[in-house]
Amino acid sequence: MPELIEWQFERGGGLQVYQLPERAGQGSCTLIVSDIDEFASRLRDTGVAPDAEPTRNDRVDTVMIKDPDGNSIAFAMPKDRSLAQ
Repeated sequence: MPELIEWQFERGGGLQVYQLPERAGQGSCTLIVSDIDEFASRLRDTGVAPDAEPTRNDRVDTVMIKDPDGNSIAFAMPKDRSLAQ
């Protein structure tokens, strides 16, 4: 489809990005990071998310942001490293 770009990842999963105005604000993705505190600091320091603070629970720490179209982007650091493989 001409409005779609798709990537498949070696260890599983994939990513699809659509260029369709009617789909704006309806997407979400989760990206695994190795140090959630460092990543949140970078989001704050660069102005991307000035109030970025990790949310913590027993299984994963996350930082949620929205892109300019309203899509959700989660940055996650699983406590069990096997979940990130």
